[in-house]
Amino acid sequence: MTLSPHRQHKIYLAATMGYGLGSNDPEEITYYNKVKEEINKDKENRNLGIPREE
Repeated sequence: MTLSPHRQHKIYLAATMGYGLGSNDPEEITYYNKVKEEINKDKENRNLGIPREE
């Protein structure tokens, strides 16, 4: 079973806001970890938000 867009969005919000997932569904855990990994990669590369125009 694939995740619905609504569920993906809820997992994305939980990951970006630093909340735990609270689910034991392996598909949801995989998606949560994928999002967290992307956030950490962007944080290390300093790709945060919109670049400033000065």
